[in-house]
Formats: sequence, C-alpha cells, structure tokens
Amino acid sequence: MNKIKFFTLAIGLVAAIIGMIAAILIPEYVKKQENGTASHPSAIRIEPTLCPKVGGAVNLVLITDSRYTPPTQVSVSSAIKNKCPNSTYNFYIVTENTTPADDAALLRLKNLAPDTVNITLIPQPEPDLPFDNMQRFIQYKVGMHKIFLPDILKDLDKVIYMDGDTLVLKDLRPLFDIDVSNVYAAVAKDGIYYRFPKEMAEMGLDKRGFYFNSGVMLYNLALQRQDNIVHKLVDYIKTHEDFYGDQDVLNVVFGDKLKLMSYRNNCISTFFEADDLDFLSTYFGEELPKDTFYIYEHATILHYAGDKPWQPDYKPLYLKELWFKYYNEIKDY
Repeated sequence: MNKIKFFTLAIGLVAAIIGMIAAILIPEYVKKQENGTASHPSAIRIEPTLCPKVGGAVNLVLITDSRYTPPTQVSVSSAIKNKCPNSTYNFYIVTENTTPADDAALLRLKNLAPDTVNITLIPQPEPDLPFDNMQRFIQYKVGMHKIFLPDILKDLDKVIYMDGDTLVLKDLRPLFDIDVSNVYAAVAKDGIYYRFPKEMAEMGLDKRGFYFNSGVMLYNLALQRQDNIVHKLVDYIKTHEDFYGDQDVLNVVFGDKLKLMSYRNNCISTFFEADDLDFLSTYFGEELPKDTFYIYEHATILHYAGDKPWQPDYKPLYLKELWFKYYNEIKDY
C-alpha cells in the first residue's frame, strides 16, 4: 500500500469515528438542554434585533433622583446601544432633586446616537401627597411621580415607562407598537400575586387573577387623561395606608383596563431564580426555557427588581456582570 492510499484510509477512518462520537454526544447534549441541565455560556449573549426597513419613533420615560442617576444612565445607555439604527428614541426623564452634574451626565447619553436619540429632562418637585400613608414603603415615594405622568407629559398619548434598574437588550419598537387604545396600560405579571394571596384578596385582585409589576409599562396617557385617572389614583393614596408604592395603587385603580404583555418585556430575575419554571410557564401562559440563563438571554428588558446588581452578594453572577458591562462603559462618560 502506497503512502497516499494509507493516509486516505486513515483520514476516512478518523472521520467515521468522529461521526459516531457526534451521533452519540449531540443528541445527549440536546436532551440535557431540554431538561435544563446543559452547561450554558458564562456570559449573556446580546443577539441583534431583526430591524425593519422602515424607521419609527419610540417614546420612553424614566424617573430618577440624584441617588438613582447612575442606574438610570445604565438603563438609558443599554436601550440606545441595543436599538435598531433607524429607531428614534425620545427619552423623557423626570428628575427630582438631581444635581447639575447628574443632569449633564444624563444629557450626554444623547451622544451615543446623536441623530436618533433625544433626551429631555423634566424637573419636578416632590409630589404633594400624604406620604405618611405609605408607612413601611415610604422609601419608594420618588416613584409616585409615575401616577402623574398623564399630566407631566401632556403632549404625549403613549409612552413606555421603565424603572432605572432595568437593562434593555433589544429594540423597543415591537413593545411600543402594542395596541393599548382601549386600556390604560400593557403590563407584565408579577410573582407577588402567588406569593402573597392574602394581600391580593384584600385588594380585590384575586378576582382579576393577576398582579402586575409597574417597573415596565406601556402607558396609554390619552385614555388616562380622558378618564381622569390621576384624580382616582390620588384619591386612593389619600384613603388607604401601608400600600406598596405606586404599584399597589396602579393595580387597584386600573382594574381590568389592562392588556397583558410577555414577561420578556419585564423579565424579573427574582422570580425566575427562586420559583419552579414549570409553574411559572403556567402562570405567565408562555413556555419558558428550562434554564434561567436562556430566559434572560431572550428577554427584551431585564428588570433587577428586588436585589440589585451593584450590591456585593448579588446572584446570579452573569447578570451582575452584564449590568456592570454597561456601567463600566458609561461610568466616566
């Protein structure tokens, strides 16, 4: 046998062995993925959005004070960096007791995409509300500006509201384009509902069957103005005590005039880390990946509700590292 024939046979034999190994191992890997036991990458991968050819505008609003300016910068920068090039983002940032340095840091983010990003700061005094009624939840009082958005943003009919402890991983036009013409807001379910059934019943939300998280909402400002919702929200605050910030108030007053949106638009790590994923698939009415890592990877907006990534012992580490990736890119910006 000459050398050429020998090496040809050897290469063929090696290829056959590799094929047999692959036939055995690849189905096993797929099976492990389906069962949620496959190892996942060490970092969240940001997949580019499939962008439409036609451009479009998105209105977004956030609320911050000086204490929360850095996280708000991170949220805004992540939205800009992961948007489609032909999407125009109009940010309206409601500020309370921010410094000139805070304001300048927020406005500089426009430079990340100067042709398709607008940033407007809207300074507001502390709302005139009986904050003592909030009792143990008074630390959330800055968020109460949320209930006044129909009045603050008089010239807008629809807006995406986001808390500052969010990361935007995909373009937001599909979220902004949800039809909310006949409801006050599009919202995502919150796990508080099944964790605190007694409190849900006391608020009358057991009949509705869900409690929503107010950290990400598509707000129909026009309909809220038409129905004088701000007055109804303020009235609730004046006549109730020990409520969980704006979230309890909005859940009760909005009633059934809501549209449920995917958990992907307000993906709260707290519940996916702690609760059974099969149960959550039923609760959210959507098939969830069997590994929490892939839940986050397919999210449009990650919401760090509860524990924060800038706290020392935050877990999971890959979500902490993802947040700091964006923070480190703009901390000296």
